[in-house]
Amino acid sequence: MKKATVGIIGGTNGMGRWLADLLSIQGCTVHVTGRKTRMTAVDAARVCDVVVVSVPISATAGVIADVGPHVRKGQALMDLTSLKKDPVALMLQHSEADVVGCHPLFGPSVTEPSGHNIVLCRGRGNAWYTWIRTIFEKIGYTILERTPGEHDRMMAIVQVLNHFNTIALGMAIAETGTPLSEVNQFSTPIFKTKMDIVKKIFTESPELYADIIAGNPDTNDVLQTYERVVSKMISLLDGGDGSMLKESMEAVAKKLF
Repeated sequence: MKKATVGIIGGTNGMGRWLADLLSIQGCTVHVTGRKTRMTAVDAARVCDVVVVSVPISATAGVIADVGPHVRKGQALMDLTSLKKDPVALMLQHSEADVVGCHPLFGPSVTEPSGHNIVLCRGRGNAWYTWIRTIFEKIGYTILERTPGEHDRMMAIVQVLNHFNTIALGMAIAETGTPLSEVNQFSTPIFKTKMDIVKKIFTESPELYADIIAGNPDTNDVLQTYERVVSKMISLLDGGDGSMLKESMEAVAKKLF
């Protein structure tokens, strides 16, 4: 298998760092670029076989536009963002290189590949797509090959709906005006786990979750569904007891499980 030279734009931390470490172990020569590195993104694009964009969603389009023209035929341009439709289209637009969309469905702390999936989207060319897929599968990751549109529709459920629901929970609790210190005294183990997630989303990288929700092309559809479901749940409680809600939950359980 070819030992490529790989440049990872945004590879100093996060998923870029994860990929840099993984490819280094596989024998690749890896260069990482960041705001404080001597090598620039354009430098990497000019000299590396594979150029990977691993920057925040809000910066992805600009970086692709900057480096894309410098990644030529015979090279590969790949991204690691959690959205695929727009980044893949932009990579195809701004470069003549092979194009691969990639989204690991886990965070950078994952070290054991078993049970973890990586989505790959074919953009242009086959050689570099096969190269990166072979590396991931050799290590033990499961590859899901999907189109960018298919990927984003699934992320509208897994990420947009999920994160929006968590944000709504946090905002609703804040809206009650009840001090969290008081709420915590009454917390069950499940609620504590949920609040740990709420805290993470609100305090660690709120811009990441806001960008994921705002940037997905299917956000509007899935949130309209969410709004309809919440309205229906409220109406099912109009009778003053939970019997209708219970029946609805039982019907949904049969559909889901």
